[in-house]
Amino acid sequence: MHLGKRRSIFLGENGELSIKDVTEDYKPLGDQALVKVKYSAINPADLKHSYVGLCGSVAGLEWVGTVVEVGDLSPFKIGQDLFGTALFGRQRPLYLGAHQDYLIADGTQTTWAVPNGMSDQDAVSIPVAVGTAADALFNTLGFGFPAAGLDGRDATGVPILIWGGASTVGAATIQVAKAAGFEPVFTTASPRNHKSLLQIGAAQVFDYNSPAVVENIKQAVARNGRELTVVFDAVSAGLGQLGDSEQEIADNTPNLARRCVSDDVPAEELLFASVLPVDHDPAWKLCIGIRPYGDSCLWGGIVSQDPSFPFRMKQYLDWFVENHQEFWKPILRNTIVQGAGKGIEEIRRVADGGASREKVLIARPI
Repeated sequence: MHLGKRRSIFLGENGELSIKDVTEDYKPLGDQALVKVKYSAINPADLKHSYVGLCGSVAGLEWVGTVVEVGDLSPFKIGQDLFGTALFGRQRPLYLGAHQDYLIADGTQTTWAVPNGMSDQDAVSIPVAVGTAADALFNTLGFGFPAAGLDGRDATGVPILIWGGASTVGAATIQVAKAAGFEPVFTTASPRNHKSLLQIGAAQVFDYNSPAVVENIKQAVARNGRELTVVFDAVSAGLGQLGDSEQEIADNTPNLARRCVSDDVPAEELLFASVLPVDHDPAWKLCIGIRPYGDSCLWGGIVSQDPSFPFRMKQYLDWFVENHQEFWKPILRNTIVQGAGKGIEEIRRVADGGASREKVLIARPI
C-alpha cells in the first residue's frame, strides 16, 4: 500500500525530539498488520528512553487504530480495531513507533483486538501501565496470580506500598494488586487525588509532599499489625536524570519508599521494584512495560531476564483484556492534543512529571 509522505515525532540522541517526514511504505509480513493509527498515548519513556540509549527512531509506545493490510499469517482482519505497544530498542525500525499515522503491529505479543465495552481512548491508555504493573508484581517481585494461571508467592493479605499512585502506572498497579489479593494497599499522591485512589482499591493514601510522609506511613503500617516488606516505586523520581538538585537526589523516591518498610525485617525478606534503574541501591529490581521473548532485553545495554517473564506478562494481559470490565476502573482524565508540534510539547511535560492522574493522547492526523 502506498502511504505517501507522513509526519512523525522522532526521538534522537540526548532527548532531542523533532518532526521527521517518513516516506517509506510499510509492508506487513507474516503475522504483522499495517494499522492506521487513531490515537497514540504519551508516556514518560517517550523521552526518557533516550537516557539509556533507546533512541534514533520514531517515538511512542502505545497506540490504537484500524487494520488496513495484513501479512499472510496474521490473525487479524482488515477493518478490525487493535491496540497495543511497540517493541522498543536502539534505532528500532521506523515502522514500530507509535507517534505517526501508520505503523506495523508486530505480531500478537503486544497487540490485542479492542474488546467490547472498551473505548479507543481507554484501550490506548492500558498496555504500558498494566504491563508494567504485571511485570512488577508477577515477574520482578515473584507473586502469583492463579486466575491467569501464574504461579508464585501468595499475595493474599500481603501489605504493599505503591509510591506514586496517581501516575498512570501507579493507578494501574493499585488495581492489579487489589485483584491479586494484596491487602492493605498503601500509596502516595497529592491530596487532590486521594479520593479517586481510594475508590479503586487503595486502603490509605499519603501526601508525598508532607515532611512526615515516611513516619505517617510507618505509623499506619504499625496500626495494621502486619510488616511492610513489599514496595513498588511507580515513578522513580529524583534519580538525577533531569538535573535535580543534591537534596532532591538524596530524597529520591526509592530512598523515601525504602525508609517506609517495617523495622528489623531481614534484608533478604524485602522486595523492591522500580520503573527506572536505581544504581545506588541494588536491592531495587527493574521492571518494564514490554519484554521481548528470550533470555535478555535491551535497556541501556543487554540485560539478562528470566525467559518466562515475557510469557507471564502476556498471559496476564490476555486475562486482563478478557476480564477488564470486572477488575478495571479508568480514573485518568484524557487530554487530547493534535499535531506533532503540540505532541512534542506534551511529551516533554509528561516526562518532567507534569501529568497527574492524566493520560495525554495525540489524535490523528499527526
